[in-house]
Amino acid sequence: MKTFNVFFCSIILTQICGLDALAAAMRSCSIVTGANGYLGKEIVAELLRQNEEVRPDEIICLVRPTRVSSEEAYWAEESCVSVMPYDMLDGGHTLSNALKVACSEKNDCTTDVCVYHVASVFGPTANHEQTALDNVKGTEDVVKAIAEFSSERCKPKLIVTSSMAAVRASGQEPLNGKFYTSDDWNTRSKLGANWGASYQWSKAESERRARSLSAKLNVPMVSMCPSFIFGPPSSKDSNSFSIQLVGQWVRGESDVQSRLCVDVRDVAKAHVAAMASPGAMGKRYIVSSEARIPSQDMADALKKICKESGMGDPEKITFDSDFDGGAIKIGEKECEAAAKLLEDFGLVMRPVEETMADMGEVLLKMGTPSK
Repeated sequence: MKTFNVFFCSIILTQICGLDALAAAMRSCSIVTGANGYLGKEIVAELLRQNEEVRPDEIICLVRPTRVSSEEAYWAEESCVSVMPYDMLDGGHTLSNALKVACSEKNDCTTDVCVYHVASVFGPTANHEQTALDNVKGTEDVVKAIAEFSSERCKPKLIVTSSMAAVRASGQEPLNGKFYTSDDWNTRSKLGANWGASYQWSKAESERRARSLSAKLNVPMVSMCPSFIFGPPSSKDSNSFSIQLVGQWVRGESDVQSRLCVDVRDVAKAHVAAMASPGAMGKRYIVSSEARIPSQDMADALKKICKESGMGDPEKITFDSDFDGGAIKIGEKECEAAAKLLEDFGLVMRPVEETMADMGEVLLKMGTPSK
């Protein structure tokens, strides 16, 4: 019996040591394209907030070449963060460089890699049709680059930041006749009509092609479709159309508008949760509040912050009272998102009023960036 016990204990110890060795041989890396942007930077910050079970061993921020030095300075205190140049239109070359770093056989490790493809061009350009085509090609190249690095030791998965613009065009009726779901696709926006239509077309086409290519090339993929993103920027250097827009609102330069929207912090949480959820692969998520709130309520939230902080002039803040919401009226359920986000990720989107108040306060402190 004594001999049996010694033998049995030796087996248990061997198994435990083997598990420890297996854990030590596993490492994780997250790559974020467009990491110097409004959402990209928030995703990096959210990754860093994770506990040890989820937080990556390495985070590679892919940014515009002109932003490498400033981003290195910004993340200097985070030893697990590195910064590399990224060009969305180089045929996947700079992403491949990052994947080589992530998938290198360091200490004979197996690497769990997740690529967050956030980068795209939004806003008026000299040639909005070409910009839209560039967005689509950039996304296709991401999928192809990832597929080239798939192996037993390193099989990257992909989280694509799509948009509510890929779900529906302005005035487009939902498939169910009531509200938009992840089964809806934008079928109306036309490439070349104007810069807004070209951008919307590019988001829908980029996601369609990414999903088709990822299935063909066996790249695990999730697509996230956030509505209009608001919320406090994580850095004074952050810039986006929404930051400029809310800056105009708090300065009284334009009317506050009712928009279907979501907090940048919640969008980042959804991206990171998808990475940690194997069951999310292959799915499509709308990330948004489910209804627009009146522009007056949004204006009131900004006015309250002006009064409480003593910054800005609340009397200058005005709101648009003419727009009724379009195909789905303000206050009515516009999309289905909450149940799926709660069930799959345990996430609840924060109230729009809270988002606007937090964003307004931060922008007032920063000096509200101009156009």
